[in-house]
Amino acid sequence: MPKGCPSFRKRTGTEETKRTVHINASHHEHLELLHQHYKGNATSTTKYNVWTFLPKALFEQYRRVANIYFTIVAALSLTPFSPVRAWTTWTPLIIVLGVAMVKEAAEDYKRYKQDKEINNRAVEVMDPATGQYVTKMWKDVRVGDLVVVTKDQQFPADLLFLTSETEEGTCYIETMNLDGETNLKIKKAPDETKDLNQMDFASFKNATIECEGPNARLYQFTGNLLLDGKTLPISPAAILLRGCNLRNTDKVVGAVIYAGHETKIFKNAAPAPSKRSRVERIVDKIIFFMFGLLFSFCIIGAVYFSIWTEKKSPNHWYVGSANATGQYAQYAPGNPAFVGFASFITSFILYGYLIPISLYVSMELVKIAQSMGYINLDRDMYHAETDTPALARTSNLNEELGMVNTILSDKTGTLTRNVMEFFKCSIAGVPYGAGITEIEKANALRKGQVLDDRERPDAAKFRERFFNFYDDRLMGEAWYSAKDPVTIEMFFRLLAVCHTVIPDGPTDEKSIKYEAESPDEAALVVAAKAFGFFFFKRTNTTITVRERTPRGTADVEYEVLNILEFNSTRKRMSVVVKEKANDKIIIFCKGADTVIYERLDPNYAPNEEMKTTTSRDMENFGAAGLRTLCLSYAEVDRDWYTNVWMPEWVNAKTSLEDRENKVGEVSEKIERNLRLLGCTAIEDKLQEGVPDCIRMLALAGIRIWVLTGDKMETAINIGFACSLLTEEMHQFTISVYGVEEIEKAEKAGNKELAEQLSHAAVANSIKTIEETMTSKSEGSRFAIIIDGKALSYALSKDLAAGFLKIGLRCKAVVCCRVSPLQKAQVTKLVRDHGDTTLAIGDGANDVGMIQMAHIGVGISGQEGMQAVMSADFAIAQFRFLVPLLLVHGRYSYKRITRMVLFFFYKNMLFGVTIFVFNAFNAFSGQFIYNDFYMTLFNVVFTALTPVVIGIFDRDVDKAMALKYPGLYMQGQRNEYFNFKAIALWLLSSMYQCCVIMVFVLIGCNSTEVDRDGGNPYTMWQTGVLMYSCVVITVHFQVVQVIEQWSWPYHVAIWLSQIVWWLYLLAYGAFPLYFSSDLYNLFVGIVAPGPQYWLYCLLIPCACQLPDFFARMVKKLVSPFDHTIVAEIQKKLQRAGRSLADERGQEPPSILAGIFSGQANKNRGFVPPYDPRSKFYGLVSSGARNSGRIDTGVRNPVLQHLDQELADNPYRSGRKKGLPGISPNVPMPPPPAVGLAPNPRSKNKLPPLIHGGASSPALAATAAAAPGAIASPGAPALAPPATANPQEREILATYTDALQR
Repeated sequence: MPKGCPSFRKRTGTEETKRTVHINASHHEHLELLHQHYKGNATSTTKYNVWTFLPKALFEQYRRVANIYFTIVAALSLTPFSPVRAWTTWTPLIIVLGVAMVKEAAEDYKRYKQDKEINNRAVEVMDPATGQYVTKMWKDVRVGDLVVVTKDQQFPADLLFLTSETEEGTCYIETMNLDGETNLKIKKAPDETKDLNQMDFASFKNATIECEGPNARLYQFTGNLLLDGKTLPISPAAILLRGCNLRNTDKVVGAVIYAGHETKIFKNAAPAPSKRSRVERIVDKIIFFMFGLLFSFCIIGAVYFSIWTEKKSPNHWYVGSANATGQYAQYAPGNPAFVGFASFITSFILYGYLIPISLYVSMELVKIAQSMGYINLDRDMYHAETDTPALARTSNLNEELGMVNTILSDKTGTLTRNVMEFFKCSIAGVPYGAGITEIEKANALRKGQVLDDRERPDAAKFRERFFNFYDDRLMGEAWYSAKDPVTIEMFFRLLAVCHTVIPDGPTDEKSIKYEAESPDEAALVVAAKAFGFFFFKRTNTTITVRERTPRGTADVEYEVLNILEFNSTRKRMSVVVKEKANDKIIIFCKGADTVIYERLDPNYAPNEEMKTTTSRDMENFGAAGLRTLCLSYAEVDRDWYTNVWMPEWVNAKTSLEDRENKVGEVSEKIERNLRLLGCTAIEDKLQEGVPDCIRMLALAGIRIWVLTGDKMETAINIGFACSLLTEEMHQFTISVYGVEEIEKAEKAGNKELAEQLSHAAVANSIKTIEETMTSKSEGSRFAIIIDGKALSYALSKDLAAGFLKIGLRCKAVVCCRVSPLQKAQVTKLVRDHGDTTLAIGDGANDVGMIQMAHIGVGISGQEGMQAVMSADFAIAQFRFLVPLLLVHGRYSYKRITRMVLFFFYKNMLFGVTIFVFNAFNAFSGQFIYNDFYMTLFNVVFTALTPVVIGIFDRDVDKAMALKYPGLYMQGQRNEYFNFKAIALWLLSSMYQCCVIMVFVLIGCNSTEVDRDGGNPYTMWQTGVLMYSCVVITVHFQVVQVIEQWSWPYHVAIWLSQIVWWLYLLAYGAFPLYFSSDLYNLFVGIVAPGPQYWLYCLLIPCACQLPDFFARMVKKLVSPFDHTIVAEIQKKLQRAGRSLADERGQEPPSILAGIFSGQANKNRGFVPPYDPRSKFYGLVSSGARNSGRIDTGVRNPVLQHLDQELADNPYRSGRKKGLPGISPNVPMPPPPAVGLAPNPRSKNKLPPLIHGGASSPALAATAAAAPGAIASPGAPALAPPATANPQEREILATYTDALQR
């Protein structure tokens, strides 16, 4: 290596681990070596080029075993042993392969033209030699180049954002090409470069980027910018990725980090996992069976013919085999081995018609028609509000939709709308918010209670998007006189400061908009605004809030020192700020209750009491179906922060190795000794039609597993509200929280013992549940609810089989507090059992689950399009699963399977007639059909009918399929394509072959005549008759099996037979040297004979009679489900009534009135929770162990602090004598939490069995549970004079509850 040459970072395999980029590096003496080491920016997405097209395209076609077979047959047809002319085998093969390869070439040429257009796009690039910007093509851009991108242009490569024309150094980008999201993202340039203009970079010679190697992580970036002796950490918010578009910004300047195929968009271009349907796998087995049958026929023929030639042919002097030489050596009796070999080759070619050459082409055509013509255009799956139709992203799995046994579903955004509203809260142990959620309404109606439906007049004026809260103790200035206004003020301040939200638009309360990572964040900031803490401005390192407090209204500026990001491991998010007015350093922290409780200050007296009351309120909120979040804060010691913690933070943030884990470890040290403020409760409404959809799916025999990150009590109550859980179900709960031995081991720090006990607890629960299920009567319905920690043990190698066994016996399984990895693991567990699984979700955290299942369905919702882009099918609402599965899935399954069975049936019938006739000729290779129309059997004369079956076949109408969802179980049982169904079709073909051979060979004996001229039957005349009978018979078979006639059936059935006779007329008119055996055969000999037309009618009918009688007996004695429904439909049609007439007027659904999509009004009073109630029973508060699910998206606001660290990494003011966080204060042990029984479930099984009565602490907690959600100061409800007795009774109940 030349002296001074840069040492390129080591590559692991082909992956580069680290990279050094010299920006605008013309002075670098080894620039060319750098350019050779890093890939250029030219890209190609084509599969082929001029030289590789033929071999690669042929390789793609010969991945199908059938194509290999037909090529072998075509090659053998060139040998002297072939019984047919070579062109009759090569023609269909060339047509099939040629069409497929032309299609491949056309598609690849489109990709080539698109690549050429992209590579030749123009962009301004800095010329280091002249210091001027020159126009270059994208393909000429290199790593380290400075480029200028203008408004609405795409970024040519992955760039480090250096500056823009805005004062803040920001720009807006659209990432739709990356993740499908259309909302704009904000990006921020480093503070050191944001004020430079584009010409200032001409002298930008000594800047270097040290970063990770190319990788596929779209939302992560680890790197530093070395500039003027400073090491500046680069945030992902400063990275502009190729494929994104610049919006709302005139111009930006960036430095190329990754180019061409090393950019993140190309690193993410890996193909999705290949999925094949169960039907396709069965088709492969049938084809192998047909191959086995073919080889059996060939071996039988070869052995018999070699023996016959050796021992019997010499006795037949007229054959002349004794003197066979040259091309007739294959008939020489003296060489039986060669005779057998030649006979095998002849039979191999002759019996090739057993394998349907057009099967794959027809299946592909039918599946495309089903996807594009039916699924994509179904109005019942069109969502008008978002203008979103259903989309089949692949056509390979249409029939799999009709065989689903288990649905694995996300909750948030899938069952719910992911439209969050701030609904209730608890501050300093006092619950606030008088609203009634959808879940509370549904549960009250199940109990037969009627809730007060009168709206409070003052509530409406406070309602806005993301905020649906009312409590007269907090609204306006009412909280000034509350019991603890200081805590309330700090609670509101945390809502306004602890976030990464970006304000947008005018800075007035009515017009401002917030760009947030999630709807939860936006709801909390809007709530702060409604309470008088209006966040309206954010700069690189500051947040400004207009605070309305008892001291007056003032704009308060907070300096944001650090943001400790949320992820699925931490389950919390923190912000370290400094109040500029008094220089206090405060950390605000919000997250899951379990992680917040573990970090509370044990020496702060109010914490313990507040934790008890807050836990109680969170359970109540969870029972109402609300999403809860704990809020806390602490004052930080300035000296410790500046001299101890901050250096560690800087080192972690600038580390190039394992940066994320190091930052997490440092964050742990400051998130201690917190003071609890309370909790928030946000409502996420159920989607429209979810309860009815789940009920329909349950009636269709589909099990539903819900995998959610919510708390157990929230998931249970939502499960009841959406009909996933019902009163008739025996519910079992598996949890490891609240078990005394486990808690003791955890407190003692004995992690290994705690894990052993937890494992034993889950094993005991699974065993007990299985025993209980076995003891119940047949027909009992079960449901299991399991939390994430218990699930991690249930998925272990020794417990997974037992967990799956009990799970498959349940109608519903709810897995709470699960991570994205656990979702994929559960899906794999069910899939590997053999069940056909369908996974449905809407977010990036559902991608693993979607790709793991047999079928992945993405919902285009509030969390972007990541799930849709990874899915096989995309829909806008969960309720659309009903038409997707019960209509399209069922139809596609039946159509595809019937089409495939018809293919094998007709080919078996045709191929066996050839075999039998050859057997009558001592397996000499003699055939009765002309070789040309033998070739056309699959590709012309019987090609249209199976396609029509695959596209138009239907047993019952759509409305009847939805009215009787039990019909779907036929697909689950695979009734149409199991061994019995396949065997019956093939046996039917064997029987019909026998009938045809007997009738034709006996009725057309060569000693018989069928006309006045006395001419006997010839072999080719007999062949035409037999072929005609085969063509008519296979189409008559279709006439028997179809349930509903339509015009495409008439066209296919009758036109196919007419084409056969037209072919005989046309082909027989060709010259003798071409038409050979068929010359004038049909017109001159076959057609004039009346026996031919008689046999064409008689023989097919004789073939169909047994099948017809068997079907009639089955229909009368033991009909299929669809047969009964079809008869009901026919009866209605004959009576001239519609399905709606037959159903009658259905009463409106109770749930339909609740889940109507309207905003819940803050009205009325919720009756006390009855501890014995089946509907409001709660699980232990210890069953909460996770927070929001991390999607991997990092907010651009976080980058501001990274830039500030470079300028002043240890910024702080003078020390204040404030109580704060000491680095030496040990972490308090996690609090002991008891396991409360679930009163709703009669079969609640604790993980471990303990003797004795329940603990007094638990009893005290239960007794102290709040009875009402309404304001304590609410006046008694006096009935008006005109009130009826029922209204007076209801109001008396409410008044009594208030007094209690």
